Amino acid sequence: MNDLKVFSGFDISTHAKFDRNKIYYGFIHNYSSENTREAYTRDLKKFLKFLSDVFKGLNELRVEHAHVVAFKELLLKSDYSQRSVNRTLSTLWAFYDYLMDMELLDKNPVGRIKRFSIPREVKTQDLKDEEVVALLESIDTSTGSGKLHKALMTLFFTTGMRHHEVSHLKFKNLDEENGFTVIRYMAKGAKEMVTPLNPKVEVALGDYLRWCEEQKYSMATQDFIFRPTKNPNGDNLNKAIDPKSMNYIIRKYAKKIGVKGHITIHSARSTVIGMLLDKGHAIERVADFVGHKDISMTKAYNKRRLKIHQSLSLDL
Repeated sequence: MNDLKVFSGFDISTHAKFDRNKIYYGFIHNYSSENTREAYTRDLKKFLKFLSDVFKGLNELRVEHAHVVAFKELLLKSDYSQRSVNRTLSTLWAFYDYLMDMELLDKNPVGRIKRFSIPREVKTQDLKDEEVVALLESIDTSTGSGKLHKALMTLFFTTGMRHHEVSHLKFKNLDEENGFTVIRYMAKGAKEMVTPLNPKVEVALGDYLRWCEEQKYSMATQDFIFRPTKNPNGDNLNKAIDPKSMNYIIRKYAKKIGVKGHITIHSARSTVIGMLLDKGHAIERVADFVGHKDISMTKAYNKRRLKIHQSLSLDL
């Protein structure tokens, strides 16, 4: 552990009575998601800077309720949204809970900090069912890039997978189970997922992979399935496709069929959840299908209004 980089950028005080470097490394790297690690790192660095600027000489183990309240007030004065404040406080709570597990503290100073009551709502723009069909049909598969685009978009609109889950799929993630072609992957929160491929995906993916074979692409177990078809900065194409490229792809075809508004690759996930709930599938099943731990998150994605004739009041 001696070769670990100092996490915070501050000198490690000999009076702190704990190895700050190891503590932060242990906390951050306990999470498998790179996005979670980056978010927690940003939040904690922000908090450490606040302690250094406002309460000089105060280390993390001596933080009390009032110090966290002062930090919360600073965030609000810095025009942080209530949602961002809640998220930052959640990071601190998790960090101090970890310090308690390490038996460095007896109580969590964030425990009684009031959070803002914010209804969960995902503002990502959905596509209508007919728009999804039109988008997929508008893709010209006569070129390699078209075959890639069709395989990607069909996979997104039939699985609701997150962009990094798709971009980091490797050939080792393809498998077969009970006669179905499936993909095995780790979703957010280190949740293992096994998702059978819709027949439409199998057709589009097969077309794309045959093209890859013609290009002599390597298809070893550790190779990425979806790769750039061209790389203006060099010859290495064996790398994960960039999320910006996926956003460009979906916007290109959304614009082509006349869909207006702010469309991103996350629109596909939101659309899938809305479609499934609209078809009457139990919210618990939908949550499990898209890898949500909490069904309240699944509810937040459902922006399709319940039809009048489906109201539960009519069943009473």
